[in-house]
Amino acid sequence: MRRLLIALLIATISIATPVHGEECDGDTCIDVSADDDNHIVIKVKKGKPGSATTTTPSPRPTATATAKQPWIPWLPKPAATTSPRPKSTKISKPRVRKPRVSKISSSQLADQVKRMLPGGLILTQPMSTALLREPVNFFTTVPASFQTVIVVLEVPILITLKALYKWEFGDGNSQTTVHPGAPYPASLIKNKYQESGEYEVDLQVTWSGTWRAGALSGPIKGSINQNFERTISIYKADTTFTR
Repeated sequence: MRRLLIALLIATISIATPVHGEECDGDTCIDVSADDDNHIVIKVKKGKPGSATTTTPSPRPTATATAKQPWIPWLPKPAATTSPRPKSTKISKPRVRKPRVSKISSSQLADQVKRMLPGGLILTQPMSTALLREPVNFFTTVPASFQTVIVVLEVPILITLKALYKWEFGDGNSQTTVHPGAPYPASLIKNKYQESGEYEVDLQVTWSGTWRAGALSGPIKGSINQNFERTISIYKADTTFTR
C-alpha cells in the first residue's frame, strides 16, 4: 500500500528590512514599521498633545510693623499682635495632555496573522501513482488573495495580501507563479521526473500587500511566508513485450 506523506508547516512571519513610515489623518496617526527582529509592528496614535500650562506664585505679603505698648502692672497684659503667616506657594509643573498610543508588538501581530491566514495542501494528479517521465500536475488549495481586519485603539485596519507561489519539486527543478495551479486539463504547474524514487516537494507562499484605515493607506514593507511540504513517489512503468 502506497502512502502519501503530507506535512503542513506553521506559517512564519518575516520582514526584509526595517522600515518606518507614519501616515496621519486629523488627530489619528498610524505607523506600520519593522522592528529589530524583522517583524511587522503596527502603532496607532489618537489625539494631539495639548498646550502646556504653568501657574505663577502670588506675591508674598509683607509683615506690618506694630508699635509695642508698655505694660502697666495693674492693667491687663495686652494681647500680642502678629501678622498672619503667609502660605507658601509652589510653582506647579506644566500639565500636558498626551495622545493615546496603542502598539501591536511583533509577537502579537504574528500570532494574529498566523491564526487568520488560510491553510492549504499540496495536491497532485495522478493522486497516488506517478510514473517516470510522465508529467505530474501540481496545485494547492492556498488562495491567491487574502484580506483580514486588525483593530488597534478602536481603529480597524484592513490588510490586503496577495500570494506568490514558489515550487521546489525535489529534483532540482522549480517554478514561481502567481497562480495556485489548477486540476487537469488546465495543468498550469507540471514537472517530469527522470528517475524513480521519493521526492520532497516544497511550496513557499509569500504574501505581500497593503494596509488601509479610513483615508489612510500604505504598503506593507516586507513579506509573510507560509511553507508546505509533501513527499511523492515516482515509479517505473511496467514493460510489456508483444509480438
